[in-house]
Amino acid sequence: MSEEGSYSLWYTRAQGALFILAFLAFGIGDGLTSLWMMEHRGVMGEANPIARDIITNFGASGFMGLKIWFTTVVLFIPFMIQQRSHKPVYWMITGYLVSFIVAGTLAIILNIRAAMNESVFLSPEQVIFLFLSSVLVLTQIGEEIDRRTPPKKICYLDCAVRDAISALAIISDITSKKK
Repeated sequence: MSEEGSYSLWYTRAQGALFILAFLAFGIGDGLTSLWMMEHRGVMGEANPIARDIITNFGASGFMGLKIWFTTVVLFIPFMIQQRSHKPVYWMITGYLVSFIVAGTLAIILNIRAAMNESVFLSPEQVIFLFLSSVLVLTQIGEEIDRRTPPKKICYLDCAVRDAISALAIISDITSKKK
């Protein structure tokens, strides 16, 4: 697909950066700070009964492995929808990813505060409510933006191939100049 009339690669890269931030905040950051908080307060300090059960039965590494797997699956769902969709969903996916960044960041802050025995400003139930609300609101706003300003799609694979070709050309240029 030619670059004319399609997403700029900037859009694809920006969404990729949001994916990485969501993965780091919701998957890695929340998981690690949960473990750190439980180290200081005990397993019962974890508000999520599923997480408590996983840690009790499978340990910290089992918990982190499952958290990373779950986060990856949940974050890839909108990209699978995008591949199958015949309508634009760029901004809807962006809203979805931003919701995970916000939820992960809140979880990290609350875990750190709990580990340090400081007062938490939100209960776990409030964080879950904020997360679910933000998913609904931001994806709805994104869907409306997509409907009003339909961008043309470029496949993520095409973007990755173009980036790889550009990187190889730069490396080739640098090595040929050294000779």
